[in-house]
Amino acid sequence: MSTDLDVIREKALEAHARQELLVAEQHYRTLLKKDPYIDDAINLGALLRAQGRLQEGSLYYQKWISHFKEDARLIVNACNCWNDNNEPHISIKHIEPLIKGKQAGIQLGICYADTLNRLNRLEECINVLHQCLKNQPDNKAIWIRIGLAHAKKNNLDESLQAFEKVNQIDPNDLEATSNRITILKDKGDFDKANSLVSELSDSQRHQVDIAQANAGLLMKQNKLVEATKIYQHICKVKPQNANFWLNWAAALRGLRWTVAPYRILQRALCYDPYNENVQEALLQILGEMARYDAVERCNTALQMDTRSMKSNYLFNRQFLGIGTGQNNKQYLAEQARLWEKKQQSTFTNNLWQDTIQQPLNQRKLRIGYLSADFANHPVGRFLLPILTNHDHDLVEIWGLSCGSHDDWITDHIRKRLDHWVDLRFKSIPECARIVADIGLDIIIELGGFSADSHLELLCYRPAPIQLSYLGYPGPTYLKCIDGWIGDTVLFEQLEPIDRAAHPLIEIDGGYMVFDTGGELPMPRRTAKNKFRFGSFNHARKLTQSTIELFCEVMRVNPESELALKSISFCEPDEKLRIRQRFEKAGLPSDRLLLLDWVEGGLNHLQLYSEIDVALDPIPYGGATTTAEALWMGVPVIALAGEGMVGRLAASLLTHGNQHQWVAQNKNEYIQIASDLARQGPRSEEKRYKLRLELQRSPLADGKRLSKELEKLYLKLRSQIS
Repeated sequence: MSTDLDVIREKALEAHARQELLVAEQHYRTLLKKDPYIDDAINLGALLRAQGRLQEGSLYYQKWISHFKEDARLIVNACNCWNDNNEPHISIKHIEPLIKGKQAGIQLGICYADTLNRLNRLEECINVLHQCLKNQPDNKAIWIRIGLAHAKKNNLDESLQAFEKVNQIDPNDLEATSNRITILKDKGDFDKANSLVSELSDSQRHQVDIAQANAGLLMKQNKLVEATKIYQHICKVKPQNANFWLNWAAALRGLRWTVAPYRILQRALCYDPYNENVQEALLQILGEMARYDAVERCNTALQMDTRSMKSNYLFNRQFLGIGTGQNNKQYLAEQARLWEKKQQSTFTNNLWQDTIQQPLNQRKLRIGYLSADFANHPVGRFLLPILTNHDHDLVEIWGLSCGSHDDWITDHIRKRLDHWVDLRFKSIPECARIVADIGLDIIIELGGFSADSHLELLCYRPAPIQLSYLGYPGPTYLKCIDGWIGDTVLFEQLEPIDRAAHPLIEIDGGYMVFDTGGELPMPRRTAKNKFRFGSFNHARKLTQSTIELFCEVMRVNPESELALKSISFCEPDEKLRIRQRFEKAGLPSDRLLLLDWVEGGLNHLQLYSEIDVALDPIPYGGATTTAEALWMGVPVIALAGEGMVGRLAASLLTHGNQHQWVAQNKNEYIQIASDLARQGPRSEEKRYKLRLELQRSPLADGKRLSKELEKLYLKLRSQIS
């Protein structure tokens, strides 16, 4: 005979089956209040977990486990909830006694492994899973977990084998296939990954997991247009997943778009307002748009504990802070050093001491340049004349490459190196070990807190001397950096915290050389009769202060025009955004020209024929654009500002023997511009004369700079026993 409780239980189960969850929950709570029964407790806990009510579920399970002591089914369900709620420390307390008491079945064993994974006890996790396999060698769920645990340990080969086993058991498991594609991508085995994709049907390739893996593969191969199309499709199919929008925005950013990624990230936040990855990406985009007021507000709102901050977040904050000149330098230094301590707490330091080296008088000095930008990038272009002029009878040069872009500049760089080491597809600890085993005397890092720089590996101390140079417009503040290379002009107005960050190393004659090797078009003028100012810097440098300064130059010189060019102008909406900002600052639209982006370095340089005088932005000046303009016979007006970012152009002008165009304040900047404008459109004769002056200057003397660096390297290394 059924009782009242049986009737309520039947109603609860029926409501649960029909997904009438509120009704089912009320019935379960009634049952547990009147006469607690284990199945009712299990069902209500499962209901809470399925709804994502994890915190409530956590407290619920803690209550009922104390009531139904050592019931394995309830403990498995409870541990799954605690693990989902990032509380594996509670799970382990309840599950280990059952494991030690030999009560472990397959489900309990899998749950135990999941808990160990959450606690990052990965070796134990894998061992437990292999024990589970003894009874069920073809259990797909176990193999999936083995693959994920190995991936988390960065054991890519073992992870790949596990997912291949999953597909042997179930060829239609597309999640395992997508993991295989991703692992092959991370290993740099693009051919096998592409082959795996090609074996799938069209319908399989459109499945979300496969599409996501394929898009990531295309991104890694710099096939960004194809990747954006796939990400757009994924976002239509699964719009509620903010990470899909994030990836779409990243692909468009790779294509140098700005406005569209900004809008996409805003959409992502509508679905997941507290997604930290999306928030950080939005912060980067705001920086690209020079919306530094918004950057400051977001930065304040997103303050994080540096001890738990992801490295890419910290890199982003450091780069934005150093580039805008708005962040508190003391705060940046504290952030960087806390991050460094975190890195050093997880590994052995001073790896360089593991190698025994010959005395210096018996061999060449071993130098390693570390960069993600051995390509057609400012770092690659400024490094090339240094490598060209290094004395290979004195030094042996390694290129430590961690970048994904290869092009004609890469080819030129590799020809000038003695050794090339590809670090792209290794973990940071592996990279540090590889570099330490080379036995370098000095490593020069060229990226600082910029993307893919592998700055972390220097925390391992793979070389006795480690220096910062060229590619980052400020100090890293890290104790593992033994010197910061620059020059007198560059370091003249450092804030005290920056001046004390590293030993300052000043190179006589200037710290950079721009030697084109003869690959330059002749200086010409193709603009119309009006005098034309211009700036070819990235639009991220068009701060409000820059726009106001440029507009004041234009106001004082009413017959002139202003031409702007940025790589981001490949996006029509970005050009419209910039035009509107200048119009708001008072410059009529008919006096502003936005030049289209052009492919090819020579085509880009020929566009300097469209302007007569270049205006350098503030507070973050131009280096490459300054050098290019001068070589193309175009004067550059620069404001000698604060910090390294504020004096890049001033350093180049000074060492290019053109100090007359360096202003000490805004009024002087405007006066220099007006004086040049009064001379009228710049003739081809004057342009060519400027190029000849530059050729005779320290800025074009690659032998000078290479010799100075070699003297520096030898001096520093000789001081280390």
